[in-house]
Amino acid sequence: MNNTSRLIGYFEQLPNEILLDLFENYMRLIDVYLAFYFLNNRRINKIINSAHFYIDIPSKDIFHMKSFSHFANQIVSLRLSIFSNDDLDLSKLINLRYLHIEKPTNNQLISIRPEILPQLYHLSLSPCWYSVGELPKPLENINQLCSFKYLRYCILPDGKMIRIPLESNQTSIENQ
Repeated sequence: MNNTSRLIGYFEQLPNEILLDLFENYMRLIDVYLAFYFLNNRRINKIINSAHFYIDIPSKDIFHMKSFSHFANQIVSLRLSIFSNDDLDLSKLINLRYLHIEKPTNNQLISIRPEILPQLYHLSLSPCWYSVGELPKPLENINQLCSFKYLRYCILPDGKMIRIPLESNQTSIENQ
């Protein structure tokens, strides 16, 4: 048996918890998808399919739509930079809890609705050319943010931070 075979054997012998931690915290989604998903190893695929992914997409160059689409329902955190894909479909991110978009496009803003992102807990839209009055209806009225069942923190493009108490529909607005 050569060294490569032994290394593969050792990797496959790692406990599920360690593999899950590696996939969730130390590897990019595209790397997990390309390197491990097609190994035809039921155990590893089961671990990958149970993972929650925290995605940071700094540019179009490293963004791979296929892996994103395949694991969309497992993505719980997404950070899009100003160079990210404008046509990214947020509607597939049904378990998304944290969303940060630098210079959001109008299509992205329109997608930020309770029925599309039902699990959203933290929303951050970097200061950009939009004013609060130009935001789509679910975001333009601060009281509308309460229609997001789990949303507790929101940073709007004008720099205002909104904290929504857990047991209340009242909001607290602060300037950052």
